[in-house]
Amino acid sequence: MDVRKLMFRGSSCFLGEWVGFDSFKPINVIIGRNNTGKSQLLDLVQICCEGFKSEVARPWDFLCEGVALEQDLRNVFPQNQSGGDLLGDHWLNNGVKLVGATVRWERGRASDVRNVEVIGGRVFALTDAHTGKLAQVVSRAETPLSSCRYSHLLADRDIQSEPPTKELVLRPDGRGATNVIRRHITSSSPDLPRERIQRDLREALNQIFGQDGHFTEIQVQQHDESNDGDLWEVYLAEETKGLVSLSDSGSGLKTVILVLLHLLVMPKVNGTELSKVVFAFEELENNLHPALLRRLMGYIERFALANKVRVFMTTHSSATLDLFGALPHAQIVHVTHDGKAARTQTVDAHFDRLAVLGELGARPSDLLQANGVIWVEGPSDAIYLNRWIELMSDGELREGRHYTCAFYGGALLARAQFSSPEEAEDDLINLLTLNPNIFVVCDGDRRSPGAHLKKRVIRIRDEVAKVPSGEVWITRPKEIESYLPGKLIAQALNIKGVVRDVGEHEQFFPSSKKDGSSYVESVFALHLVDKMELAVKSSTLCVREDMIGQFDWESQINRVISAVRKWNK
Repeated sequence: MDVRKLMFRGSSCFLGEWVGFDSFKPINVIIGRNNTGKSQLLDLVQICCEGFKSEVARPWDFLCEGVALEQDLRNVFPQNQSGGDLLGDHWLNNGVKLVGATVRWERGRASDVRNVEVIGGRVFALTDAHTGKLAQVVSRAETPLSSCRYSHLLADRDIQSEPPTKELVLRPDGRGATNVIRRHITSSSPDLPRERIQRDLREALNQIFGQDGHFTEIQVQQHDESNDGDLWEVYLAEETKGLVSLSDSGSGLKTVILVLLHLLVMPKVNGTELSKVVFAFEELENNLHPALLRRLMGYIERFALANKVRVFMTTHSSATLDLFGALPHAQIVHVTHDGKAARTQTVDAHFDRLAVLGELGARPSDLLQANGVIWVEGPSDAIYLNRWIELMSDGELREGRHYTCAFYGGALLARAQFSSPEEAEDDLINLLTLNPNIFVVCDGDRRSPGAHLKKRVIRIRDEVAKVPSGEVWITRPKEIESYLPGKLIAQALNIKGVVRDVGEHEQFFPSSKKDGSSYVESVFALHLVDKMELAVKSSTLCVREDMIGQFDWESQINRVISAVRKWNK
């Protein structure tokens, strides 16, 4: 029996309703205002790791759901056995019918199992004998976190000078961090290689800080003249600053170092397989610049997915909801308190996220505005751009999280502008006011070598050139569809045979004249092609190797990716 859902009640905050986790995902964000009970949900995570007999679990009742597995059922419904309160063969006539069933049960404070039931569709009527057997199964049930090491970092944390000790323990408030770093740097033991700190931790630190800081060395020094005795302190070196003590550094730097110690160092010190560690981080946004917070969260996300670990985070930051709210491998658990008791809700819909915003005191514009906008002519262009960005960023960048596509409507571009307010014309719609981070994609529409761009395209190009975080891609071929290789277009249209690529100045779709001069007419003898259907089918067939070499496609897509990454720093 594998527990998929775990709820509890009976704590000081959660007295009435069942509250907890509907599922366990790689990234689990517990969000809510201060003093609503977020930290008590981390106690539930600790219980999942340590078992229901954990000291933390004593005052609570639990509600569990799980899927009945064949091997577990066979242990209590043996084959070739009959008699008792069960009719027929215990396995063939009873147990086998429960394989894959969703079972719900309660577990009391004395670890007793009660109220066992099968929810959803039933293949036969359950008797007390069946539920009694199921009670034996669920009494041995484990959560996905069972037997994992619980690695906890509190919101109130610090890295301070410490006396030397051989004990290698990192406590939730940060105590022990200096000693862990000191032992790795100064010890001759092969079990404590200095590369864990000087290379692995330092490289991760530089990756997270990006342009905000580049650290060349991590060291420890002894305070010879300390009044407190033999104290050691951590120092970091930057190229232009030399060694700077952590006591003279910001708390944001200490937070990042503590997170990295939990992720990169302590599992190896403890000899624990990464997949058997559960990380619990409280309010990482404290004292962190929003850009640094995004990079730290991005690092944690990549680490969790790459190493198949689970991370639980408490926060009251709306930016965290922005980062993880729409990801399939993440879930948001919203904690609220009505003054008498707290309750939880898994946030899985757009309007639920809006409600969370209001609860946190944020406005939709604080969160739901994209970090940047790629302006395209219409929805088919957005389909191509999203697929091409996915290909060239190896799936790193996604619409809805790192950018959004918006439509300016082709010829309607003549009625739009991208200008600063002081330069804007009153009779044109100023799209720059929606978001200053823009990338405008326009069809070149040049019908012959040396042909001039349309006046509206030239105007937009010149306007965007004045925007600090704005760029333009004017297609080298006539239309964006012209970047598609001929063989890919043929596949999308379900046409066999060798097909040439689109010419640089060739019209792609038939005109109203139907004179046979367009690409799809001359090559495929088609007078009508659904633009959206072609985009959907051909984008799924796109692979990087086929697209590279198509005019200036590679360089332009790399420009778009570079811009999106800048928007998200």
